[in-house]
Amino acid sequence: MRKPAGAKANSRNKTKKQANSSESLEKVYERLSEVLAQHAPPFRFQDLGVRNKKSVQLVVPRPVAIPGVYGGKPVDLQFAAAILQKGYVGFYLMCIYMNEPVKKRISPALLKLLKGKTCFYLKSLDETLKEDIEAALESGAKYYRERNWV
Repeated sequence: MRKPAGAKANSRNKTKKQANSSESLEKVYERLSEVLAQHAPPFRFQDLGVRNKKSVQLVVPRPVAIPGVYGGKPVDLQFAAAILQKGYVGFYLMCIYMNEPVKKRISPALLKLLKGKTCFYLKSLDETLKEDIEAALESGAKYYRERNWV
């Protein structure tokens, strides 16, 4: 069966849109990585190690033993991460997991992007959202400092 004459052009346009979208997601990822890197030190800024994906994370400087978790063994505790996904950039903020007081300090605009327990889906990163992310990171860092994890 033959495709209509315009079908080929439409598929080329979709490919261009996908390329432009991935380029802009690359920029979002790079800007978010720069924001995360500003928190090192005290956190360690390192590759997350997700195969075939750009990813970075912030980890506490030394392993932490949390009573009742991981058998009491000290572990590298993640603070935040960024992963370039197919249709969005995942921004993970671990301190909000089961922690309503910290979660309540996050701006409503950023909370709208929360798609799981700790993952925010970013498709763009304007100056206001960047400031919201920076404020959330500061709030989370304060929480980690209060527990002597940093």
